[in-house]
Amino acid sequence: MAARFHVPMRTLTELIRLAYFEVLRREGLSQAAVGDRLGQTARHMRTLESKLKGDFFTAEAEVGLVREVESEVARSNPTSKQLAAALPGWSEAEIEQAVTTLVEEGRVVRDKTRLKIAQRYLVLGSDKFHHRVDALNHFLGGVTQAVLQRLLFDERDEAMVKTISFVARPARLQEFLRTLEANLRREIAAQEEDASFEGEGQRYVLGVFAGKER
Repeated sequence: MAARFHVPMRTLTELIRLAYFEVLRREGLSQAAVGDRLGQTARHMRTLESKLKGDFFTAEAEVGLVREVESEVARSNPTSKQLAAALPGWSEAEIEQAVTTLVEEGRVVRDKTRLKIAQRYLVLGSDKFHHRVDALNHFLGGVTQAVLQRLLFDERDEAMVKTISFVARPARLQEFLRTLEANLRREIAAQEEDASFEGEGQRYVLGVFAGKER
């Protein structure tokens, strides 16, 4: 991507440093601990902290947190206190706002003191730039987990990495992709309904991509 958009090496290095800083802070590390990891001075850490509060990470702050909260609710049905403990990189106010958004959208419900995923299956989509950035983050996060589990740790039963190149006519490909997405959504909804009915299940991520091969 950097080569495609002619990003200078200095700019790329700074973006990677800032992204790494953001990930470590979200994991709950102190600014001093992050500085040790990055090999940066306290002054540089303050500069990165200032940049982190700017517009660059709006996608992570406004959209990514909502997805993180939804994922944690699906995993553990937590209380508000447990949810805050599971996401140490965010303030309680930010987490509560994300919960409110999920409840208003019908994706999460409050069950007495605990939060639970809504029973109905929702299909969400948005053309907003920040949502697209978060979609990319989510996709690449899933790719990372699949690569680690399947290719590095050789987990064959619950992880898969497949890439298939083929030739097709554009009209037929479009029809194929629509059918594939519809089938996937139907099957995933069935998987979630079964897990909900049985009262057990593991959280998984499934990523699908298609594009013209250059």
